[in-house]
Amino acid sequence: MRKYLLIILSLIWTVTLSAQNSAEKLLKKTVSKLEKDGGISMSLDAEIKNDDNTDRIDLVLKMSGNSFYVEEDDNLMWFDGKTLWRGNDFGDGIEEIYITEPTPEEKARYDIISLLSKHQGFSVSGNGTDTFVLSASNSERSVEGIRTVSVKVDPKTYVLKSINVVFAQELGNISATVTVKDYNPEQKFDNKVFTCPVKDYKDAEIIDLR
Repeated sequence: MRKYLLIILSLIWTVTLSAQNSAEKLLKKTVSKLEKDGGISMSLDAEIKNDDNTDRIDLVLKMSGNSFYVEEDDNLMWFDGKTLWRGNDFGDGIEEIYITEPTPEEKARYDIISLLSKHQGFSVSGNGTDTFVLSASNSERSVEGIRTVSVKVDPKTYVLKSINVVFAQELGNISATVTVKDYNPEQKFDNKVFTCPVKDYKDAEIIDLR
């Protein structure tokens, strides 16, 4: 189920949409806030539901431009805009590190908002005050099988409060919600933050798929 979490994180990571109605205006203000805040560090609480199973995860997300770093209970991920590292921790530390260079098509899988920016198959609605919703006209054929994306923000500051994603029934009864617990804008990150220090994980198996 955790692969769906990456889709939600990507919603926070990159955003560009145009405004036409009140909900889209709210979305645009939210996007503008993210862009102005530059480097951002967030503490997140994620809940992923699949039928009767619920997976809860605490995460730390750091992002700047096209780069990001994600830390959760037993996995780490670094992306410097070109290379993606996935570190798997099975309880005794990082044991595997996968290294890839995503193609433009693969990057698009994470860059969900960019794909939605042209509103291809999605409508925008919401109360225009603190919530906007993207709904797929055909969820089976939409980006990553997304049916709806609901985003809630602080109506005064436009800071993200939560994101909920519901996937097509054909994928199962899967939904995921990420709640922002702590939001720190205007962070100055060293580029090393977004690059895996492979040499520090001497006991890990390095699986280079580049």
